[in-house]
Amino acid sequence: MHIDFGAIGTVAGVGFVAAVGVVLLYTVGLRLLGTGQPVDAGGERTQYGEETPRSGTTPPLALAGAGLCFAVCAAAVLYGIWLTVPQFH
Repeated sequence: MHIDFGAIGTVAGVGFVAAVGVVLLYTVGLRLLGTGQPVDAGGERTQYGEETPRSGTTPPLALAGAGLCFAVCAAAVLYGIWLTVPQFH
């Protein structure tokens, strides 16, 4: 029996890069949704204990970018499920 450790390493590397990429895109989407949050008197974002309702609005370009990030994340997850489940092929 011969085990191809190179292939195992390739699969692990691609899986790691894909996971980091999806998490990064999701984080960028959340950050884009966070634009327009209220700021305190010092010009910094408020802390959780003193958080007030959003007084600003998210710019349309940031909202579109966040939607695009979330759509790419959803597509990556669905593609992974499609690759994993043999009945879908």
